[in-house]
Amino acid sequence: MRKPILASLFAMMLPVSAHADVTLHLNNNVELLAFNGQAHKGTVFGTEEPIVLENGTQQIAFRYVASIEEGKDVTFVKSDVIVAKFDADDEEIHFDFPDVRTTKQAREFRKNPEFQLLDGSDSVVPFAKGTLEKNGFQLSRDYVSELQRFNQTTEPASLQLSATKVVAPVPTVRSGKVVVVDSVGKNEEEYQLHYWYQKADQETKNRFRAFINAN
Repeated sequence: MRKPILASLFAMMLPVSAHADVTLHLNNNVELLAFNGQAHKGTVFGTEEPIVLENGTQQIAFRYVASIEEGKDVTFVKSDVIVAKFDADDEEIHFDFPDVRTTKQAREFRKNPEFQLLDGSDSVVPFAKGTLEKNGFQLSRDYVSELQRFNQTTEPASLQLSATKVVAPVPTVRSGKVVVVDSVGKNEEEYQLHYWYQKADQETKNRFRAFINAN
């Protein structure tokens, strides 16, 4: 009888471990670039999958991207890289952005990026905010390295690594070393492809996927 009892006890413990995390939901306006010391490369087609984080202090870096329809043309206006730091345990986290429909509204958001983070009950999650600003032409950026330098400052969204525990992402990088292969954000062509893919009906999406797979 010992084996069935042990198996039952183990099964009872599984739900506790499985739900001890934070789920960050992304929408079409969010281009997630890095989270908790790890670079993130989003998908071009389809809906971005939620990011699973361990409970505790979280730090994310992302851009807000507004798609502005003007007649038959679509313009994409990107914010600077926004850094947000917040604490969460066993929660679903969602972004809540203002309704941006014009280029003017998008530029105003870029100057003053006001948004909220909400939990599963639509309650506001407090967070600290900052920006990663880079001047001049940039072929690529290493957001993980930029965040490491940012975290050595006294900015409110800084982790202050010497005094704050950094929560590792899932899966945990056991070596303690993060290797950045490609931390470049999406280009204009990717935004256009993603936008029109989302606009298409299912039959068109299937044909497009078949074309991509064949090439």
